[in-house]
Amino acid sequence: MSIWTEYNNRTPAGVAGGLYDLTDHAVDSFRIDAADGKVKFGMGVVAGTTPGTDVTIPTADSTMDKFMGVVMNGGSNEMDMNGVIVVRNSSTQSIMRHGRVWARLAAEAEPAYGDQVHLITSGDDAGCFGTTGGIAINARFITTAQNGIAAIELYNQLNAAPAASGN
Repeated sequence: MSIWTEYNNRTPAGVAGGLYDLTDHAVDSFRIDAADGKVKFGMGVVAGTTPGTDVTIPTADSTMDKFMGVVMNGGSNEMDMNGVIVVRNSSTQSIMRHGRVWARLAAEAEPAYGDQVHLITSGDDAGCFGTTGGIAINARFITTAQNGIAAIELYNQLNAAPAASGN
């Protein structure tokens, strides 16, 4: 007879855009204002053409006050015949505004617990997160890198001061 001896409310690492745990969080719906496949789960997005309605990938001109949150993997997007999930232009997606989420990392990012989170705003890593460059957002890393993602804790972005780094 098998018995389950380990219980956990946390989504396992490896799911970009998945909830880290069940702590308080806020998620809103926004329309994607970017080409098909440009936005990926776990990426950070900024206000799009119509602020409050749509979101897009950040650019070098993006500022912290335009940061909207992290694209959630809600399980409502289907894989195509090649096993690829594509977030489509004009689709409605869940965006975490504050809470704990698994975020997509920039290629060279090596975060430590408590490090300040930066939203990368240019190059191939635009929309991903790191510890330097881009925009310092009001968040901190709460895990180290694991398969190209790390958990971050997003604080209320309306408070313009970035989260303090450290323990």
